Amino acid sequence: MEVARGEGNYQSTRDGKTLVWNSAPKPGDIATWSGDRDHNDYAHGFGGLIWYTRDPESTEPQLYARYWGRMVNGKLEGPVNVHAKGKTHHAIFINGTRMTRWTPGTAPTGANAQWQKLVAKRNQKVEFASTAELRPSEPAFTSELRRGEPEAPAAGPADETSAARSRRSDVSGQIPEAESIQDLYNERGPKIDIDDSLRLLAFPPRSLR
Repeated sequence: MEVARGEGNYQSTRDGKTLVWNSAPKPGDIATWSGDRDHNDYAHGFGGLIWYTRDPESTEPQLYARYWGRMVNGKLEGPVNVHAKGKTHHAIFINGTRMTRWTPGTAPTGANAQWQKLVAKRNQKVEFASTAELRPSEPAFTSELRRGEPEAPAAGPADETSAARSRRSDVSGQIPEAESIQDLYNERGPKIDIDDSLRLLAFPPRSLR
């Protein structure tokens, strides 16, 4: 039995009782699992996973490698040891995908801590990608590209009235930048021709009127 999932697929073990993930399936692949399985028959918990391949020139399956580690939903998760061709190596898997290169020897005691860091980093990327989907016009990793830059100021409404601008005038009585002397004159000033500097002395700012 095989269940396709993207590039890989789930396949039944040789006894037909358990489903395990095969990330690179090839014709004739055979697996055995020595651990438990969950209520959906996926390999679960710690155990041994053995893969065999079929040689066209042989009638018997050939041993490929023996894996020892934890399974979640039929996929290797966390530190995993592999024994093949008389040598033992270890690597870290997340959701059935190898995240580190194979290193000689069995997994050290600190491998679990390394796995947890990789999981946290992966979750952050997934969370960031989910947020980016809500902003399709913004390229991915924008937050990293903008690191260290100040945030852009919030823009006010385009149709903001002069009355609203006046409420933001300086408490010292200075005229807001967007307000001109001519605006003051046209609003309430008498229709007389006087010098602008005198007009500022004669008429108080709008915020005081």
